[in-house]
Amino acid sequence: MSELSIGKELLELAIEIEKNGRFFYEVVARLNRNDQQIVKAFSELATREQQHENTFRDMLVRLGGYRPQQQHAGEHYQYIRDLARSSIFTGERVQALVTDKPMTDLEALEISIGFEKDSILFYSEMRGMVPQQEQDIVDIISNEERKHLSELAYMAGRLRGTM
Repeated sequence: MSELSIGKELLELAIEIEKNGRFFYEVVARLNRNDQQIVKAFSELATREQQHENTFRDMLVRLGGYRPQQQHAGEHYQYIRDLARSSIFTGERVQALVTDKPMTDLEALEISIGFEKDSILFYSEMRGMVPQQEQDIVDIISNEERKHLSELAYMAGRLRGTM
């Protein structure tokens, strides 16, 4: 793969992550949840994932013929790509989770927490592979993912009785 398409492919992966995250949150929100606060939170997370997906699509359009300036960009890209495919909202993983067995509210929250942590790591690594003027956007989305993580952790703690 040429360096020319590295940034583009990372953005395409980010779009896929957000799209799969939205699907997961939408399905989990529709399941028979015992806690309406959790239903509302998952619905809101789905909406925010859609917004992130749209933001990354806009970045992809603006990217044009960008070439990463990093030395060893190809190696770094392969690491980020492997990270994304192994531990984040992949289509197969999400489909298996939502069709496998019914999840409790706590299980859904814990799975979501893991996905959000992985997304934060992915975006932190991806940041250096996009143009400098786009890095602020990646930072904003990473910070939003951190907020999602905090919200999910709070709700999980509440369900566990530790909050």
